[in-house]
Amino acid sequence: MLTEIFLAFRYLFRGQARHLSFIGIMSVAGIVLGVATVIVAVSIVNGIDGSLIQRIMKFKYHLVLDSADKDKLFNLQEVMGKKEEVKEASLSARTQVFARVDDTIIPLVVRGFDLGKLTKEHFFSKYIKEEFRDSGFFVGRGLQRRFYLDDLIEFYPLKKKLSLEKEKIRGYFETGLYDLDNYYLIADLERVKNLSPNYHLFLGLRLNKPYAADELAKEISENNPQIIASTWTSSNQELFATLRLEKIALFIILTLIIIIASFNIFATLTVKVVEKTKDIGVLKSIGFTSRKILSVFTLQGLILGIIGALAGVGLGLGVCHLLEKYPVIKLPQEVFFTEYLPVTVNLAEVAVIGLVAVFISFLSSIWPALRACHLCPTEALRYE
Repeated sequence: MLTEIFLAFRYLFRGQARHLSFIGIMSVAGIVLGVATVIVAVSIVNGIDGSLIQRIMKFKYHLVLDSADKDKLFNLQEVMGKKEEVKEASLSARTQVFARVDDTIIPLVVRGFDLGKLTKEHFFSKYIKEEFRDSGFFVGRGLQRRFYLDDLIEFYPLKKKLSLEKEKIRGYFETGLYDLDNYYLIADLERVKNLSPNYHLFLGLRLNKPYAADELAKEISENNPQIIASTWTSSNQELFATLRLEKIALFIILTLIIIIASFNIFATLTVKVVEKTKDIGVLKSIGFTSRKILSVFTLQGLILGIIGALAGVGLGLGVCHLLEKYPVIKLPQEVFFTEYLPVTVNLAEVAVIGLVAVFISFLSSIWPALRACHLCPTEALRYE
């Protein structure tokens, strides 16, 4: 096998300077650019998806418990609050109002927390940008900017007999999520209950390990059949399914780039077979088997693939590092939920991309290698 490796390197790196031929350089360059493109594209998608998931988990509860019996929720709150895996267990309510701004009617969601117990540790405290009184509604920053809300907000609550009500604005919040910042109001829990008889009361849990929500939900449902438990993953199934499909489609499309780039290796080795026809005849005449000839040329494809994959991984990681360190590409927040282009490198995916590139390069070398190993020694020697 050492002889085959020696010949593969000798055919690949020719001349006294041991340099790659021009066509070999172009073959490697194609793989390098293909691998780097895939790594950068996948890392950007990971960054956008990760940023979105992180923001969803920051504002929403990891586990929501519903029951027709509201007393059960109060009892369950005490039980859940004592569990080690639960960081926070709090009752929350949700209803809807129709806000009136000049001649425009806007449907808004009103979310209620126990703001009397609002501390710096409460997750909502992180999103409060301004607070200038002790009562009233917190208004999303996007909603405030769109309609120039200042001191009061007028609205129709969900009641049989609609009547216009007014509420002072307590302050402004900003989560970075377009829907929340533009269509949500935050109020005290008791205020939401009094707004309308049509409100949804539930128990929200925030966990130390968000991905353990499914296991805890299963445990709660088994011990409390009347409790409906929904996790942050189950309530966003469509979103996560879309993100997975997006990543699979992106990976397939970008893999085609590497396949196209590998045609350069196919062309390179085909030219090599033609150039080395006489050498192949000599090697076969001194006892080289077809299998060894096959190994020499497949090894050349493998070497080109490894060089291209390593250089492509280096280039891709370098570009990702620059994009992460210098976030200069701005994005529309209402679409991508983040101000700058996020980049998250997954080393496992990088390794898979590199291995796929090497494997495709190896496959592209098989046909030229088969052509070389099937050459007849007499015809090969007569070639020159």
